[in-house]
Amino acid sequence: MILIIYSGNKFQQYISHCLSKHSFLHDAVSNFQSAESLLKAQRYSLIIVESHRCITCLQRIKSLVDSNSESWVVAVESDVTTPSERDEGVDEANYYEAGVDDYVSGPYDERMFSARIRSHMRRSMPNLDGSRVVDSGDERIEIGPLQVDQRYHSVTINGQVLALTAREFTLLNYFCRHPNQVFSRNQLLSEVWGYNHEGYEHTVNTHINRLRTKLDKVNSIKNGGQLVQTVWGVGYKLNIHGYIAKALSA
Repeated sequence: MILIIYSGNKFQQYISHCLSKHSFLHDAVSNFQSAESLLKAQRYSLIIVESHRCITCLQRIKSLVDSNSESWVVAVESDVTTPSERDEGVDEANYYEAGVDDYVSGPYDERMFSARIRSHMRRSMPNLDGSRVVDSGDERIEIGPLQVDQRYHSVTINGQVLALTAREFTLLNYFCRHPNQVFSRNQLLSEVWGYNHEGYEHTVNTHINRLRTKLDKVNSIKNGGQLVQTVWGVGYKLNIHGYIAKALSA
């Protein structure tokens, strides 16, 4: 189920028409207050929310992400916001830093939009189509101090629960399924995000940094963010062997 939070304009009609055309069940509301009521009664796999590139909008979307960690959130740039209505310094990167999983801007392209939505929906239902991310049939995996359980969409470190957004969970789960293997940003975009476009590498960087910050805050492990290692000039990897060796020598 998909929730659209978009003011009543022509672009909302495009989005609704696209979702209906591709047989996606969805609800549509025009403001955050109405969305909150629906979100209390219904779990949505994906939330599509309008972006105005202003501080107020950014704060509302961050609150939406924080309150709905199991939902994937896509921000779509409004087609009615004028340059004068935008706050200087608020850009696409700010929305990724706020926790959105994807940001759609530029002229509306139905084919590209529907492809991205299908990608998000596949990854919100890993038991139905998770073959690209999960190489084995195991629903639970333990690797180093990490325990990942796909049944409950949860990650624990030494028994302590790690609070992750849907995208962060999928990213860490992918790393855990391929420990110590190095992935480029483009590979992660393809496998975890489901698309590969030049210029979107900063999306990976932002989510890696958010994941590291959360790992660093876990009390049961020291410097947990170092589990996700940067391999300069190549990409990232889950550095289980190196982290354990360092911990044993400390």
